[in-house]
Amino acid sequence: MSEISISKELVKRENELNKVLKDCENKLKKAPSGKLKIINHKGKTSYYLRKDGYDKAGKYVKKNEFDKARRIAQRDYEIDVKNAVNKELSAISSFKKKMPPKTYEHAYEDLISARKVLITPHFLPDEEFVKSWLEEPYEVYARKDEKAQHFTDSGEQVRSKSEVMIANALRKTGIAYKYECPLFLGNTKVHPDFTILKMPSRKVVYWEHLGRLDDPEYLDKNLMHKLDEYEENGIFLGDGLIITRETSEIPLNIKKVMAVIEHYLM
Repeated sequence: MSEISISKELVKRENELNKVLKDCENKLKKAPSGKLKIINHKGKTSYYLRKDGYDKAGKYVKKNEFDKARRIAQRDYEIDVKNAVNKELSAISSFKKKMPPKTYEHAYEDLISARKVLITPHFLPDEEFVKSWLEEPYEVYARKDEKAQHFTDSGEQVRSKSEVMIANALRKTGIAYKYECPLFLGNTKVHPDFTILKMPSRKVVYWEHLGRLDDPEYLDKNLMHKLDEYEENGIFLGDGLIITRETSEIPLNIKKVMAVIEHYLM
């Protein structure tokens, strides 16, 4: 993880912790006084309310008085959470102060171009990593004769109007992808519609669009069988695999495409 990613995660965690801290403080303002004593005897749990630490015995809590016991238990829990949050916030603050302004990822980034060409870096900056990924050659999927021809805004030929929509949306949002790049699922070679590089995590995600779900034969071949192949090779729907679908009556639309992109890829 790069220093930038670490910083983002720390800020995200700090924001989360501060929200929890604020919530704890608000709840503690309304918390009751007193202490809760719990005794477990022969499998039976009994609760006692104590005024303070000097009140050893306390008052037995009847069923109709459980609300106060719950409130005191909740108060003690909020105190524990508040203490844990403050310790973590302090640790994050200390870590941020000790974190060097530059990490090893910058060692290559700060070199002049003439020196970069001589080096195989441990870490490529995001922009160069994406460029290198896109430039990797791959075998183009052999096409059968197709009457309809569909082209994206960049002039890339795809197989359907829906794939034009997906490709254009990916390009518009700056998401790197390869169209019908081969992938081996065990011994089977498949060609996912879109192989996507999710940044900044650098995770590869596959996007399959199923365009004829009202065709039973197509459904069996492209949904059930294909999904099984992905899952058997550790690629699961929602985690490494995106599937969109349509029928002749319910076509894919750009609103759906953008919702998928924003949820899974941004």
